[in-house]
Amino acid sequence: MNLPRPSAAADWDLSAEEALHRRRVRRMLVAGGSVMGAAALWWGSYFAWQGVWPLVASDVLIGSAGVAVVTLALRGHLRAASLLILPVLLAVLTLQSLLLDVPTPAAPRSVHLYLLPLAVFALVAFRHDPPWLARGAPLLCLALFLVFSATQAGWVGGHRLPDALRVWGSWINAVLAVSTLFVMLYILQTDASPLTARQIELRKALARGQMVLHYQPQVDAAQGTVGAEALVRWRHPTRGLVMPGEFIPLAERTGLILPLGDWVLTEACRQLARWASDPALAPLVLSVNVSAAQLHQADFVSRVVHALQTHGVAPERLRLELTESVLVQDLQSIAAQLGALKAHGVTLSLDDFGTGFSSLSYLKRLPLHELKIDKSFVQDLLEDGSDATIVESMLTLGRSLGLRVIAEGVETEAQWRYLRDHGCHLFQGYWFSPPLAPEAFEAFVRRQPPASAGAGADAGSVQASAG
Repeated sequence: MNLPRPSAAADWDLSAEEALHRRRVRRMLVAGGSVMGAAALWWGSYFAWQGVWPLVASDVLIGSAGVAVVTLALRGHLRAASLLILPVLLAVLTLQSLLLDVPTPAAPRSVHLYLLPLAVFALVAFRHDPPWLARGAPLLCLALFLVFSATQAGWVGGHRLPDALRVWGSWINAVLAVSTLFVMLYILQTDASPLTARQIELRKALARGQMVLHYQPQVDAAQGTVGAEALVRWRHPTRGLVMPGEFIPLAERTGLILPLGDWVLTEACRQLARWASDPALAPLVLSVNVSAAQLHQADFVSRVVHALQTHGVAPERLRLELTESVLVQDLQSIAAQLGALKAHGVTLSLDDFGTGFSSLSYLKRLPLHELKIDKSFVQDLLEDGSDATIVESMLTLGRSLGLRVIAEGVETEAQWRYLRDHGCHLFQGYWFSPPLAPEAFEAFVRRQPPASAGAGADAGSVQASAG
């Protein structure tokens, strides 16, 4: 997997942060609009029972604004919702604090408490706006809160609510205002990590079908195509094609590797079903990488079998590639899973062989069909005698165990000839082709010479010739 370039990572950080910002604002708007609607319903019902119809009309206006804010937020119109909730609440809270909720020795003012969560919302919602709005709006909310908290400001007239009502009403307002403030701060805290932003963006990519598979050909000694490795790419709406090195580690850390792995498996089977109707493509074997998290699912075998049966794919056309790190824990359970897969006809490959904790004991215990020599050994094969010795040992080991051996990362003709002359069965790398989109891969297969008879078959039927 390629490491992300700094500029690409920076671009992703910006787009991910923007997605996170929109999520914060949307959640705050939904919370704030819901509180507006709930408070308006409560007080409107009370004032309707008391027959105070001007206040009922005011609460109907507030409740309608709350419903409009929630509706706009859920539809993605965050700017319109933000510009609606701020002035409406500022005007309503100011007028109520001055006219209806004037403090007395018997009952304190409480309506102004809603200005605190409104200040937090304004600070988040308008962060990208000009300073007069980005800083002015939250400062105005806080300034009004200080004025109404520290003074007796208000018009003492016939509009002021009776103290008996305001005493228990202050408890209701205090609970709602503090609860809303807690929700606003909780949203900020839970969405504070850049990892959360990337996770949100990756989850949306899976839901919106932005993932695609490319196929890197795997060829035999005559350079005939016998199969391919399926490699996932993210077709990002603004960044273009994103390589797996930039999002696979994130998927593994956040658990998204499970739905991503399911999608790759399903799409691979769908592709094999398409190829089955074409004589030039039907014999191909497609390799799919399997993560440790997938393999440790109790129902993983049934998932694989279901995908094959759903698309009518012959099991021997699907090859699952496992890395050595998968085998670190619970080898007995993994061996049982792999044995069940083999019983269903699925073939298995050990990827990146030689880079981990290679053990002959687990090679003997696992029902493998293929070993894949890691590209780190292939790239310096001709310059480093140690790498050459390791590669030759792997080829000898593969022959001894009856396993086919494939070398990845072949980038020069000299590397290919060396590997071929020393008995390597299959090859993969940029010397033959980079990963290709489906149409380009199919065209590549048609241009190549036909694969050797049995080159894509079970490793047990392949006889290697030592060079």
